[in-house]
Amino acid sequence: MSSLFTTNGARRAWLLAGALAGSLMGAAQILHDLRMPVRLLDGVAARVNGREIDSSSIARTVAGSDAALRATGAAAGNRVLARMIDEELLLQQALDSGAAQTDPEVRAALVRAAINRVNAETAALPMTRRDIEAYFAAHRAAYASPTRYAVTPLYFEAAQFPDLRTAVQRAEAAREGLRAGRPVEPLARAADTLPFVPPGALATAGTLVNYFGSTVVNSIEGVRIGESTPLINFGRGVLVIHVGRRIDGEIPALDRIERLVEADLLREQQETALARLLDSLHKAAHIDVAPAYRVASAH
Repeated sequence: MSSLFTTNGARRAWLLAGALAGSLMGAAQILHDLRMPVRLLDGVAARVNGREIDSSSIARTVAGSDAALRATGAAAGNRVLARMIDEELLLQQALDSGAAQTDPEVRAALVRAAINRVNAETAALPMTRRDIEAYFAAHRAAYASPTRYAVTPLYFEAAQFPDLRTAVQRAEAAREGLRAGRPVEPLARAADTLPFVPPGALATAGTLVNYFGSTVVNSIEGVRIGESTPLINFGRGVLVIHVGRRIDGEIPALDRIERLVEADLLREQQETALARLLDSLHKAAHIDVAPAYRVASAH
């Protein structure tokens, strides 16, 4: 008889436990459906599927928005947070859908974000005056002002182009006069007029290239002061360039260009940091490359 009571008591206990578990599950589902608020840590404005949105990012966004939004007071933060929640949901949906692997625009944006992160972290590192001085000492030549030339072009146009014989004869006569010490000005007045106005008193190599082309400038760089270039076919005739003066480039003092040097040093540091990151990622990754591409992809 007692065993029967014991069996019945155990059965009732299991029934009660099952009912209690069902009630708890039902209550949990109700609470989930009601989306009861969860206590968040200080500084966290919201959590979206486990991803937190911090209050500071909302404050920065509000501070950088237009005056009309800022004038709404606390509502501004609510509007910004609502937008950030939407963005987070869309981002998570894009990642879940595989867009990061298949969409070129998404992939490009993620790559830019990764590079920007490396650049920002590098820019946050301290940079001392000694660092700038060392970089300037190693790259002094890059900051030199360009060499400038005072040149006089003597152009002799062919009477019956493409026959250049008469033009060559006149050009050779002008060169003989220069070698004999005759002033360049009267010789230039006796020459023909160029189809454009030549550069002014002093011109850099880059400017001369724009006017005469790289072949002429290469000839100028090989000429000593007071002498002229060999004859150069130019336009519808022959050209001779007299080099009257050359002012070599000067390297400015660091104090004059310190901000520029600092920017160049930072750019080099960022490029180095990115290269190191990629090198470490390559070493940690397992990458399989088809035979036809192995040479091009080798590091």
